[in-house]
Amino acid sequence: MLVAQSTEQITKQFLDSMYLISHSDKTITTYKTALNHFKKFLELQYSCNESDIIEEIKSEKTNVYTVVQDFIIYLDQKHIRPRGIHSYLSGLKGFLRYTGIKINSDDFKHAVKIPKVRKTREIPLTKEMILRVMRNSSPKLQTAILVCTSSGLRIGELVQLKLSDIDFKSNPTKINIRAEIAKGSMSRETFITTEATCALQDYLKRYFEWMENESNLHLQETMIFGRISEVKTGNTPEFSLDSAKQILQLSLHKQIENIPELNLKNENGISAIHFHALRKYFRTTLGNACGRDYAEALMGHSFYMDTYYQLPEEKKKQMYLDAEAQLTLSDFKAVEKNLKVLTAKNTHLEEKFNDLLSYLRTKSIEVPNL
Repeated sequence: MLVAQSTEQITKQFLDSMYLISHSDKTITTYKTALNHFKKFLELQYSCNESDIIEEIKSEKTNVYTVVQDFIIYLDQKHIRPRGIHSYLSGLKGFLRYTGIKINSDDFKHAVKIPKVRKTREIPLTKEMILRVMRNSSPKLQTAILVCTSSGLRIGELVQLKLSDIDFKSNPTKINIRAEIAKGSMSRETFITTEATCALQDYLKRYFEWMENESNLHLQETMIFGRISEVKTGNTPEFSLDSAKQILQLSLHKQIENIPELNLKNENGISAIHFHALRKYFRTTLGNACGRDYAEALMGHSFYMDTYYQLPEEKKKQMYLDAEAQLTLSDFKAVEKNLKVLTAKNTHLEEKFNDLLSYLRTKSIEVPNL
């Protein structure tokens, strides 16, 4: 009984220390699952518990790499996917190190074999596909889709947005992602299109009685993509991150199920249309228009953010405005067609202008200073 209690205490202390670093409920859930698997594995194959195996490893009666390899084989035989095995392995290694067991990276690499994560192709989203999903969606889902496709937000960041994070006075509308909700705990900023801005303002007016050109001080700390069923009654629903994400994901899934042509599956069996796919759509579209570095920085990939933050504020905004036509979903065919026509006309005028300048210079005619 004392040994079991000691093991539970060690496990709790380890998970608490991990939460202190990441403040990620998802990480803690994954690590808990990993340690539960490890506990069952030890009972079945080593007839002992965590405390026993730790003592055996420390006394060099058992090799740590052999235990880890056996655990990986156990998980594989339970048909855990390679990506899951990698996640559980990360949790186990952290736990073993926390208990004082040294794991050498080079020795680990040579002694332990891990199933490779297969990289499968995904069906790329198009504007037509996204628009079809949106046509019969609820105002909340429509708004969420427009904000995601024009900002690159993760769904966890989206559902934790507060009204105070949105700057409607900026052109384009700016969204501040707070460090406490951003992956990697690094704050950043991104933008949304005029189309997404209008949808978001209409959504706020409908469900939160938000008023344009007013301070709306009573709404500043409201999670605008949380539960909205009780907002108008004056009862602010208790916010749950997992619940908020699940509601949006389920809503999107139901819409896709209603449109057989869009109920597509990637090679890995996962639906082609999901919130992370919307984020990838943003990356591809903005990357094509403004370059990879700019798109990656707005998405929050830290490697690119140092370069981005060296840009003047107006330059950041102008780059986004230059790409807004490509990020706009509604009437996109007309927008893109007009853009191509204007570009062609502009090129034609430049050519004519250059021809005229060349003619004037050839004839030694003074060129007026325009």
